[in-house]
Amino acid sequence: MQTNGIDWINLTVKFSSNCKSCGKKISKGELALWSRSSKSIKHVECHTIDLSNPAYVSINSKQLKCAICGSLAGCTECEFEKDCDRTLVSQLCVCKKCYDDKKALENYYDVVNSLVAGKKS
Repeated sequence: MQTNGIDWINLTVKFSSNCKSCGKKISKGELALWSRSSKSIKHVECHTIDLSNPAYVSINSKQLKCAICGSLAGCTECEFEKDCDRTLVSQLCVCKKCYDDKKALENYYDVVNSLVAGKKS
């Protein structure tokens, strides 16, 4: 998710939804902000509060690395980005390229197995 305001656009809500930040309802006809990358919506006030919080900016600009190949996992394009709390999520995410590999599960198992074996030593 981009935190500099470029990704969030102002709009008049066409369908009621819940604010990504506070969880409260945003009604049809209200002015709000929408993020294309995270497919989420926020109250204008909530977005302003979020952007003034250095912890929010730091956490939501964090990009996790793919556990298999080491490249960026693609957090902003991830189907789970809307619900992902990067302070709690496993550091064993997988990028789209590795996920689409026919041996994805086997490759992931190998990485996790080597990490577990390394911790036992």
